[in-house]
Amino acid sequence: MAKPTAQQCHAATTYFVKKFEEVNGWQPVVNRNKARWGFEAILMDFSPTETRQFIDYYLKYYTKLSIDWFLFNYDKVIESYREHEKNEKIVAQRREETAQRLEEWRNRWQTKKD
Repeated sequence: MAKPTAQQCHAATTYFVKKFEEVNGWQPVVNRNKARWGFEAILMDFSPTETRQFIDYYLKYYTKLSIDWFLFNYDKVIESYREHEKNEKIVAQRREETAQRLEEWRNRWQTKKD
């Protein structure tokens, strides 16, 4: 991917701050210059949409939230995010299979009663 613009980096910082405020009720103190370079590293590998998804995941599932920790450990967050997505797909598939088995079971026993 191309090098992200300063505007994209600052937009990601603003998104993090706003989502953080929604979750915690207060805004964190952020060094935007420092955050710009951290988000540039993320945005070089991922799209802005994916970056927002990672931020949302981090703010939803992690405790002791910090923009600095996120920027220095985003690889761990992304790995956890991907594992979570994989598990969600497996759970959804199992639910679907269970519903199908339940329907088959109900059909089998309803026909035997008649």
